[in-house]
Amino acid sequence: MSALNSGWQSAVKKAKKIGNKVDKIVHNYPKLPEFPLGYESLPFQIGKNVSVKSYNAFLDRSESSGYKFRWENRNVYIIEMAGLQHEAAVSVLFKCFDRPNNGANRGPIGVYGQPYHYDPTGNGEKIAPDIAVRGSNAHILLPSNPHPGFPPGDVNGNPHARIICEVAYAQNINAWNTKCEAWMYQNYVRCVLGIKLFPKIHVGRTVHQIMIARLWTRVALPGSVLSTDATLATAGVHVTEAKIGLLSFSYDQISKG
Repeated sequence: MSALNSGWQSAVKKAKKIGNKVDKIVHNYPKLPEFPLGYESLPFQIGKNVSVKSYNAFLDRSESSGYKFRWENRNVYIIEMAGLQHEAAVSVLFKCFDRPNNGANRGPIGVYGQPYHYDPTGNGEKIAPDIAVRGSNAHILLPSNPHPGFPPGDVNGNPHARIICEVAYAQNINAWNTKCEAWMYQNYVRCVLGIKLFPKIHVGRTVHQIMIARLWTRVALPGSVLSTDATLATAGVHVTEAKIGLLSFSYDQISKG
């Protein structure tokens, strides 16, 4: 009996492997690189002629840990990685938005890392912000119908994020800006906070790093200007920009603690 069970289990495993291979061929999934990528390699193309359906299925297969992707004209790219610079900024922002909950496990504000939504300017492809903030399910109206709702929801039928945070390190400033503004095409999003990190510059024993923050809002704030996107400008979307630093620290300061 044990030999029969062992043979059955082996046959099931082989069938699953064959099924996975056929599934990949039929859907033309993007293929992750089999070697480590550096930031200098991004954006890195991993798929051609990939349908939206196959792209979304690829994301659902949970093969993408540590990477962020972009689907564009049936091409798929890795655009960001979970490096120290990127994740440190995300961690700080997460703590800031979660602070009003005063440590409660189920506070009134929900702060989530990379929940999938549908691209407001796309063709049904999924996108994930670095941070999504919304009211908890106990405090806001849940979507009565699947996407697009009403009210709007994420891909799993949860309420749509009201505040979006996008952090970029590998992405160039234009690509980062475009992604931030895409979220504002969803009227349910009240504001988008974008942080663009630039590479560190070493001058002697001192390290410099520049960061730019942009805040997109639906009301004018002091110092803000209308979005350069014509559609968003017509809708009254304003942008406020600030350079966070030139942040500097020396190796002497580090060695002294």
